[in-house]
Amino acid sequence: MHNLPESCFPPEIRNLFVSLGRVGFFERSVLIGSWVMPVYQVHRGIRYALRTTDIDFAVSLAYPRARMRADLERIITDLGFTNFISTEGIQKFSAGGYEVEFLAHRPGGKDTGTTAVKEWNINAQSLPFINILIDFAEETGLDGTTIRFPLPEAFFLQKLIVSPKRASEGKRRKDLEQCAILAPVLDDAVLQRLVQVQRFSRETKRYIAASCGSIGFPLQRLGIFISVEEKR
Repeated sequence: MHNLPESCFPPEIRNLFVSLGRVGFFERSVLIGSWVMPVYQVHRGIRYALRTTDIDFAVSLAYPRARMRADLERIITDLGFTNFISTEGIQKFSAGGYEVEFLAHRPGGKDTGTTAVKEWNINAQSLPFINILIDFAEETGLDGTTIRFPLPEAFFLQKLIVSPKRASEGKRRKDLEQCAILAPVLDDAVLQRLVQVQRFSRETKRYIAASCGSIGFPLQRLGIFISVEEKR
């Protein structure tokens, strides 16, 4: 397992990641969002100028009656973050211009809004396709702790799906920019294995095709072939 250099993250962000790692958060859950890109820069040699203050984690849900393993709300606020609920009802933590948020997988099309994660004493926003990021991940070391993050192929595939759904044009562009940067270092065999274990609807396939078209990425590399009927 490779270790990340201290310079990979600003001190306040590194302290956050290490604090979560020390209580076992990354045993099943993963770092997601744009802050994964510096990790890919170290591990895969990409070049990316990070331009975000959002820090996102995909939290793996234990059994509903799970006891609290660690009080993440207290751990994060002890680091100087302020706990608040956004206008959309989502729990976030803010400090120094950064905002921390937790996301959980939402199965099917049911909109559950947020999910109480008793294991960690937090609330997570429930979104579809987060499972792709959690289920296909690898590890890296940071200051004596372990951080899990999505395989680049999983990150890429999930971004292809969610990008067309973004309400913000700026976020759509950022998603596609990150996909384009990752495209040259992706393993097609891994991509195709990821696709094979998913059950994509016709609509989701159209989203993937649209994103691939925007960055000039051949659908064949994903092993996806869309029929004339599916395009309608």
